[in-house]
Amino acid sequence: MDSEPKEIELKLRVAPEDIAVLRNHPDFAGVFHDPTHETLNSVYFDSGDRFLRDHGLTLRVRHIGDKSVQTIKTANIGSNCFERSQWEQAIEGDQPDLTRVMDTALGPILTDDVRNTLKPVFETRIERTAYHLNGNDTAIAMAIDEGQIVAPDASCPVSEIELELKHGNPAELFKIARAISDIVPAQLDVKSKSERGYELVEKTPVTAEKACDPELSAGMSAGRAFTLIGRACLRHLVANEPATKIRDAEGLHQMRVALRRLRAAISVFSDMLRDDRIDTIKSELRWLAREFGPARDLDTLFIEVLKPLRKQHANEPGFVSISKMFARKRLKSHRQAQEAVQSARFCTLVLDTAEWVEAGPWSWSEDPLMRASREMPIEIYAANQLSRRRKKITRRGAKIGNLSPEQLHRLRIQGKKARYAAEFFSSVYQGKKSAKRSRNIISSLMQMQNCLGGINDVMTRKALCADIIASPGRGLTAEQNRHRAFAAGLIIGDQQAQIQQLLDRARKAHSRFAGAKIFWKLPRQPSAAVPSPPTSAGNA
Repeated sequence: MDSEPKEIELKLRVAPEDIAVLRNHPDFAGVFHDPTHETLNSVYFDSGDRFLRDHGLTLRVRHIGDKSVQTIKTANIGSNCFERSQWEQAIEGDQPDLTRVMDTALGPILTDDVRNTLKPVFETRIERTAYHLNGNDTAIAMAIDEGQIVAPDASCPVSEIELELKHGNPAELFKIARAISDIVPAQLDVKSKSERGYELVEKTPVTAEKACDPELSAGMSAGRAFTLIGRACLRHLVANEPATKIRDAEGLHQMRVALRRLRAAISVFSDMLRDDRIDTIKSELRWLAREFGPARDLDTLFIEVLKPLRKQHANEPGFVSISKMFARKRLKSHRQAQEAVQSARFCTLVLDTAEWVEAGPWSWSEDPLMRASREMPIEIYAANQLSRRRKKITRRGAKIGNLSPEQLHRLRIQGKKARYAAEFFSSVYQGKKSAKRSRNIISSLMQMQNCLGGINDVMTRKALCADIIASPGRGLTAEQNRHRAFAAGLIIGDQQAQIQQLLDRARKAHSRFAGAKIFWKLPRQPSAAVPSPPTSAGNA
């Protein structure tokens, strides 16, 4: 079986009714012509305990007419959402041929037990219309796929466009994707048919997805590392869109985490990212963060404050009134977040950011400083970044008890960026000792970040409740407003009482961080030649 190069692929989710609009649009017809049509029926194989899926692999047998093709692919999770390895081979029959897979990613883990437990899990039935675009040293295959994913007792529709770069500049993929999105609504998708198939078989509900850091390795360039990290952050962001659309609090939280991680990555790699598009990218990411902020603030207010206080003060009528008021605001803020992820602006943000991460001007700029940073081995770049940020946090946090709320906020931001940088770079430095040290540093930064974030939440909640006291509710009686103001005062008092404890815990976390041994290796400094002592006539 021949090893295939990694495929760089974009997947766009398009409504079925918009496929016909796209095909008949003059701009589309003028570029893509001479289509080929195929019926693709594919069966995916795995063991009952999902051994292949859990090892990041898929195995399928695809039937095209009277031909059978076996394909092994790496899963498109984390940084693999746009780039996957695949191995393909023509075979005989309907069952996988596992006699020649040792040169694939399946070979090293294929035991007799695995062979004996592989069975069909689900299938896809796709009508594919394929187009090819060649020119400007670029070859791109575009496929419009319509059909179904079929499990033993369920099915779901498929309506998507795949753009695969055969060779050339990845920016050309995004140019076509943007042209398509100008004609019909098209959302960048990060889930493969196989991933959706597993969810269908296991009846997985729409849930939030946590971050997955890419595997970086020593010797990799810093530019390549940023691309992998950026992809993983985008995957994290887009994968939580469905949960956010149904107003799932954890889905929204994970989208905010994805945004913070992406913005932290841009900060960490800022030395090489000074191109003419970065300001627009950063501005749009800030816009989305602002759209999400109110909903998350009210989610934590309900879960962490109102719920326990209502139990403590069950007979206090003001808590009923204030809870209803905040519930209305919470619903409104979740609708705001929902509208944001359903907007054309969000679709454009994701597509533009993905293009910038993959092939932005930063990736080919000949500016000497940008190029030097981009080509630097990641172990050296990471060590410099981690050391610089550690020094700054250690110095600023030494007086944590005397810092103003604004200074604590800045320390929290610095700690957050340092934590994400440590998570991004931990895989660069191998060995049990480095792994243990990275866990210690990450956990201390996480604790400090959570404590300082808690103080920031306290200030936000106090401001919300102060507004209630200052502005009586319309349509309420004087007595109802007194009850509501009293409840707001209880919340303010409760939150104020948290500050000292949070500060003490933040101080301890900072002390742990400052005293932790580093897991990265500092680059060696060239040693200066030691001058010989001067000689004199008397010593000669």
